[in-house]
Amino acid sequence: MSAGRLFLEALRLDLDSLEDLRRRIDAALRLEVGGFIFFGADAADARTLAGEIHAAADYPLWLASDLERGAGQHLRGLTTFPPPAALARHPDAENAVRFAAKSTALEARGLGLNLALAPVLDLDVEARNPIVGTRSFGSDPAMVSALGRAWIEACQAEGVAACAKHFPGHGRTTGDSHAELPRVDAPREALEADLEPFRAACREVACVMSAHVAYPALGGEGPATLEPAILQDLLRNDLGFEGLVLTDALNMSGVRERAEADLAPEAAALTAGCDLLLYPPDLAQAIAAVEKAADASEAIAGRLSASLECSARVLDRFPAAWPGKAPAPSDTGPEALAISIAAVWPTGELPEWLDPAAPVRVATLWDDREDPARPPFGALFRRTLARAGWTVLPPGPADPDAPILVLVASTPQAWKGTADLTLTARAALEGILGAGRAVPVLFGHPRLLDDFDAPGLCAWATEPAQEAAAAHRLDQLARRPRGAS
Repeated sequence: MSAGRLFLEALRLDLDSLEDLRRRIDAALRLEVGGFIFFGADAADARTLAGEIHAAADYPLWLASDLERGAGQHLRGLTTFPPPAALARHPDAENAVRFAAKSTALEARGLGLNLALAPVLDLDVEARNPIVGTRSFGSDPAMVSALGRAWIEACQAEGVAACAKHFPGHGRTTGDSHAELPRVDAPREALEADLEPFRAACREVACVMSAHVAYPALGGEGPATLEPAILQDLLRNDLGFEGLVLTDALNMSGVRERAEADLAPEAAALTAGCDLLLYPPDLAQAIAAVEKAADASEAIAGRLSASLECSARVLDRFPAAWPGKAPAPSDTGPEALAISIAAVWPTGELPEWLDPAAPVRVATLWDDREDPARPPFGALFRRTLARAGWTVLPPGPADPDAPILVLVASTPQAWKGTADLTLTARAALEGILGAGRAVPVLFGHPRLLDDFDAPGLCAWATEPAQEAAAAHRLDQLARRPRGAS
């Protein structure tokens, strides 16, 4: 088989037209690519392309997407859920996690996908971490292990492979591996906590994603993706993992800047112990580099053969279903919304003056990178609150003494480079909160409100469904006698 079977090519429906993507798919299939990863797709378009891929390929493929917050995270029109940090705060966390994973798998499989790049098993132990935060189930290794296993079991029970990431743990970094090579200098004893969730998951998860992070205490100065001591000695031999090892995206600076000059990053990752190579910058060049390295080295040729066999073996357990049948939105919608509402977390007692019978204003602070496909931030929150009987004033000078609900969007995102509010957003929030009666509603990690003496709500993520959940939860709390539990 061609070395192309090692690679998952990226399909960016958020950036390219369908016709451009069809040309790329045709070129990739001629190279016998191992599969594709979908980004930013309308669900109907993703289903169409998946069907065309299955019809055109005469071999089984991996069709994947990042689905940490439900199938709707990258497949618009499907169900979204709060991020893992929010599910962990749910009153019935394990069942909420299982429901989210099951829904995610059913909807993904209904489009013809068979690999969910989730769950995140990193620990949320570093407040300055710009890329993990709410994507983690929390800081307690035992809880992350339990909820991670629940997600994996529920997802894989529906015929979709899960992928535990980012091995051996991205939680202690203060840098973003999209933009640099983060380095974790913690001793091996401390890193045992980071390894615990992966150790628990290795018994059943189909796939593990490597981190583009350096861990000198675990072996070597380069990213884990390129270190045999981490992927073979630790993951395979110590933890006993027998499934697929998938790289994080190979277009990221954390891996490309530290590869050896005489060996392409793709070939180096294969040599280190990776079996699937995700999102190379140039697919044809990457395949050629691996085949050249295999021709020059019997050891690399052996690794190539072993990786192809591993992928085929795991793929046999999770064949992509086509044509699939996605569940109707009503199958999951009401319970998904209930889970989202229950996961919205009050950061303190709401003030007595917040009265559902009195007019309120709604302000928004968008402190994230632009997302042009997203509906206007705050629109669904306003509509949901109005439907609950609140008088939501239009933007403008009307009733300047009315309380303000200030919605703040600040989530972990690739290339963003910070875990905190930007100085501009912080100054704006301080100004609004300091001017009088205002309640923050945060769509991000609750610790972002630690410096502000203003109780509010944490809604965790910026998916529109979280806006509706936050409005419902605010209405519930505001109508409940203050001091009630």
